[in-house]
Amino acid sequence: MTAEQPKTQHDVPAKYAATAFGQSAGVAGQVFELTVHVHELTSDSDIEELASTLRHKGQDGLARVLERINYKGRISPNGSVGIGMRFVRIRRTKDGGEHIVLATPHPRWEQQHKPSDIYEFMELDVDKDGKGSGSFVPLCKVKFNDRNELEIEEYGWKTFRLVNVYREN
Repeated sequence: MTAEQPKTQHDVPAKYAATAFGQSAGVAGQVFELTVHVHELTSDSDIEELASTLRHKGQDGLARVLERINYKGRISPNGSVGIGMRFVRIRRTKDGGEHIVLATPHPRWEQQHKPSDIYEFMELDVDKDGKGSGSFVPLCKVKFNDRNELEIEEYGWKTFRLVNVYREN
């Protein structure tokens, strides 16, 4: 893994705030505030390696590679330490905003040092003024699309809609 940054530069570190609303069974009606910290971005060469690993070794292979990557960010519900995110990517949008994707193997498996095909995944979309919305899925499967962008392949049962998203710095 190299330390190079993606070709499109972004202002990092960055900090975002959001309000999460539970949308499905088990979390429906739950509301909490959270903070998203982005310390660094996943490099282009890491993206290529991760996408290739997923294609050739599946979800478990991807989880094993991600477990070796240092944390690039953190999602922290207020009053909690939160969870470190090993994958962070920011893509500029046509309107001058940003599309931010964070992902990591689900911590229950990661803490046991076993591979997992279950991931935590967050997407934020903010406009040029740093305001927007997003989603947080603590249990899902992921895939790389044909542009090597990480996205959700299959949803788990806990989804949260993020509103009042804004960049703090």
